[in-house]
Amino acid sequence: MVREIDVSSMTDPQRLRNLMQNARGLGREDMYWKAFERLCDLEGEDEDDPLHREFARILMAYEQLVTEKDGKRTAASRTRQKIRRKGVEPSLEDWALAPQPSEGFALLMDHGLESLTGEHLVVKYADRFSGKAVEAAKARLEAHVPPPEPEPAPQAVAATS
Repeated sequence: MVREIDVSSMTDPQRLRNLMQNARGLGREDMYWKAFERLCDLEGEDEDDPLHREFARILMAYEQLVTEKDGKRTAASRTRQKIRRKGVEPSLEDWALAPQPSEGFALLMDHGLESLTGEHLVVKYADRFSGKAVEAAKARLEAHVPPPEPEPAPQAVAATS
């Protein structure tokens, strides 16, 4: 039996990533997602503005998922540059109004992480965005079709004699 680990007091991102990897190796998706959530929480801890805090969590979630997908540490450099150049709110507004969803939106949604999308933040903090951006974000969230579940592997047919 694997003991439960309280991740709420963990502050070292690398220890959390190690825990996530070990949890996956042991088939403990529940522990993986607890550590994943804590890792994301660490990223926005110093932000005073709740919108900016949640956006930092989104960015960490995206970077972690891309890192896992690609097998190497991946930073969302262009996103971080845009945030430094334009700010969080204008960037979220741009993404909500873009004709196509971002790669990050699709990746997060495909992992069941709707609450970690920029579109979710635009809807949640609607008073900070244009009506057009809020409606576009709602429509994108509603229109997203998750990928199909993989079919289970066929069972081996028992040989009869």
